[in-house]
Amino acid sequence: MPRRTIAGRRVGDLEAEVLRRLWSLPAAVTGKELHAQFPAGADDRPMAYTTLMTVLGRMVDKGLVERIEDGRIIRYRAAGDTDQLTAQAIGRLLASANDRRAVLAHLVEEIADPELTAELAAILARNREP
Repeated sequence: MPRRTIAGRRVGDLEAEVLRRLWSLPAAVTGKELHAQFPAGADDRPMAYTTLMTVLGRMVDKGLVERIEDGRIIRYRAAGDTDQLTAQAIGRLLASANDRRAVLAHLVEEIADPELTAELAAILARNREP
């Protein structure tokens, strides 16, 4: 099974498909509701509910999916869109760095796009405002 990377996390095709379907839904869903989003495959067999729940558990562990307890009901939603998940991955990397300022300085110094640099400066200026 081919692997791809989403927000710095390696994911398989099934994980990528789960995320795609979670992103398409307007709200958090139960495992059963999400399972209903997966019709029978090419071999005319539907995916097993237990397979989906195992994949969801692994995605929760990877930080790609959130598990929400709603009384006795468990709901799932994507932990963010691709940009938000990438920002979270960068945040985790920064948290593990010995010198976060040095890491950020290296990152900013390597930006070769003047428009992006100006946009970053504007964001920083807004964050300094009281």
